[in-house]
Amino acid sequence: MNLIEHQRQGSCAVLTLNRPSVLNALNDALLDELDQHLERIANDDSRALIITGRGRAFCAGSDLNEREGDPALRIARMHRLILRLAEYPKISVAAINGAAMGGGLEVALGCTFRVSVAQAKLAVPEIRLGLIPVYGATQLLPRLIGRSPALRMMLDGEALDGRTAYSVGLIDHLTDSDDNLLDAACVFAAKYSRYSLPAQQAIRQAVREGNELSLTQGLALEAGLGRRIGTNHDAKEGIQAFVERREPVFKDC
Repeated sequence: MNLIEHQRQGSCAVLTLNRPSVLNALNDALLDELDQHLERIANDDSRALIITGRGRAFCAGSDLNEREGDPALRIARMHRLILRLAEYPKISVAAINGAAMGGGLEVALGCTFRVSVAQAKLAVPEIRLGLIPVYGATQLLPRLIGRSPALRMMLDGEALDGRTAYSVGLIDHLTDSDDNLLDAACVFAAKYSRYSLPAQQAIRQAVREGNELSLTQGLALEAGLGRRIGTNHDAKEGIQAFVERREPVFKDC
């Protein structure tokens, strides 16, 4: 059985975590397959990446049956995955179909956007085990929803349902039915992925790296990226299409 199912839906490449009997918990074999698919999708003709889960969970976090391994190696591997998603050449959308707990929520946080069903449960409950989140939540969650809401989630391990997560900005789009979640995620992704990928990549880079810079440094980063993007084909095509009052034909170059 494939631990990751890969399909195409419209312009979206869809990866489904496929360990439903253990709530799609993360183990080395699943992560191996995920890395392989991410490598292929980065270079195919899809416009966006969707990650979802099979069954009643998106992902319940780490598989505790692999506790005997070196924790430092798993942490380093998960950090590489989070950084890879952050820097991925296409936007990524986590389609959260159920429980997203611990490392599972951290994978979703690594994606560009998150779409969820209303009945989903999202939590970083490590504090209840005497642990802390170590796959990125302490860094990603405050940047996404703010310091105090993030601290409340992490210090109490509280779970938010989809509606509450949407109200605090953790979720970008909410759907009431699991039946149309994937369709909703692809429609959501298509809204953004129809534009020039180099321009999207530059915007994401400016936001990602600018968060660590002073305003002066951030503006310099923005200016440099703007100069680079402004000379490519898509920028010229976009301006010409605007002048000619037509839709641009972007070629991602």
